Amino acid sequence: ILSSSQSVSQSVRQSSKILNKKTKIKQKIILFFLFMEESSIQDLIIIGGGVVGLAIVRAATLQGYKCTLIEAEPHLLSHASGSNSGIICTGFDAAPGTLERALIRESNSLFRIHCRDLGISLRPCGSLVCTWPWDHHRRDDSDDEDDDNHDHDHCNELKRDNNTSNPISDSVPDPLYTIFEECHLAGDTHTSMLTSSQVLQLEPNLSDQCLGAVHIPGEIVVDPWLFAISLGVHARENGARILTSFEFDPSSSYQQDNVWNVVEKIPQNECARLPRRLRGKVIVNAAGLWADVIQKRQQFVTDDIPSKSETNNWQRIHRVWTSKPRRGQYRIYSPRRNSAMTHPIQPVPTQRTKGIFVFSSIYNHIVVGPTALDQYSKTDRTIDPIVARELDDYARRIIPGLDPETDFVAEYVGIRPGTDHRDYQIHVYPEQQWMTVAGIRSTGLTASLGIGNYVVRCLKSILDDNSRLEGEWKVKTTPLPSLRTMVLDYHHRKGEVEIHGHVYKVTHPLTKIGWNFLAKELEGI
Repeated sequence: ILSSSQSVSQSVRQSSKILNKKTKIKQKIILFFLFMEESSIQDLIIIGGGVVGLAIVRAATLQGYKCTLIEAEPHLLSHASGSNSGIICTGFDAAPGTLERALIRESNSLFRIHCRDLGISLRPCGSLVCTWPWDHHRRDDSDDEDDDNHDHDHCNELKRDNNTSNPISDSVPDPLYTIFEECHLAGDTHTSMLTSSQVLQLEPNLSDQCLGAVHIPGEIVVDPWLFAISLGVHARENGARILTSFEFDPSSSYQQDNVWNVVEKIPQNECARLPRRLRGKVIVNAAGLWADVIQKRQQFVTDDIPSKSETNNWQRIHRVWTSKPRRGQYRIYSPRRNSAMTHPIQPVPTQRTKGIFVFSSIYNHIVVGPTALDQYSKTDRTIDPIVARELDDYARRIIPGLDPETDFVAEYVGIRPGTDHRDYQIHVYPEQQWMTVAGIRSTGLTASLGIGNYVVRCLKSILDDNSRLEGEWKVKTTPLPSLRTMVLDYHHRKGEVEIHGHVYKVTHPLTKIGWNFLAKELEGI
């Protein structure tokens, strides 16, 4: 018995030694990769995994720069980019001479090519800017985007006077002439004016109260999540790194010897582990709703940074804008024969908002929204039941055959990263090797390709040509898996899909609803 117990003890000691050796080997491997990650200097570190951040990391990577994107959330496209409309606009309502209009137009010229190369379906249907008997009240009540008074009714666009008669006797109302001219000035020379009868020929299920419309053929409907995630997929295929659950820590990150040392902010429930660290020549702040939090200089002053007087460049990075989150609520319905539609229906835009749209998603669901309410919170996405009823009424007024109670499928709220300026806020700080991309508002999906290219052009004033990969640089472009393959994979993975070796969570309601519907058709469930 004694001999047996001694042998057992000896075996236990030998096993523990083997386990300790394995543990030490694992620790060494982890430390090696951490060292390699920290010692490797990236040309560019992008903060923010929304559609803008993904467009930037793709554009820079395709130009041969070594790039890493960090996203605080566990999944990409978790905030504003996961709750937009999926309509690619032409930017006719963006003010002439603004950066927004220029980048929208540049993006428009690239959008179809990208979708073709990546195998992304789209509907190039154009949109109809319609006028209604109640429209002149809406235009009179509109206010400027820069107005400091935010006590707006969140559904100003939904209010109308049922007793109002049409003050315009012409076949096409006057406001449409302004839209028509703006479209032509913006370059949409194929835009056309339509009378009410012509509108009903295009959209028979539309209300006959429509007074006329401008048809803008260049506008496109696309899957908003699939297009946005394709930017990250393409960037990764060409060598970019994308790290999720990596929150930028302003108080610990610093610049030294022309290199930014980026430190991860450790969550309170994971305080036992070491933070991940990155090193990069230039930082691009594309954090969307949180760009102003990162930019606030008072949050970056710390005594723990070595050589504070030389390395703390936060004090010289100033904000020239103020963040103003804007809330938009949507309702989604199943289409029927007497409510189906093709063209997005939008009102005449005001200086403050593009207004409430009624449109068909790429998967043919009828959508109404968004509303526009300035709010302080960047995370409050609770559904307002009063707004929901008003959206139902508005959708039924535009499409009388729609039954909001019977046809209702889902609803969601998105928060757009607005600022106190109407134009995009893209600023370069060469001395600090820092760039800010903020205030992209509701046109981020539309302008994303143009924004990515513009940021790369600006970065060339900071990064020298030696930063780019040497030798022949050939861009790799592999189409995404077929929609059928992705939908079935999404169904079996319960909300996630694998694309080229990486698994992504589908975050957008329009994509999830569309794919759930397609999965039922494909599998008969």
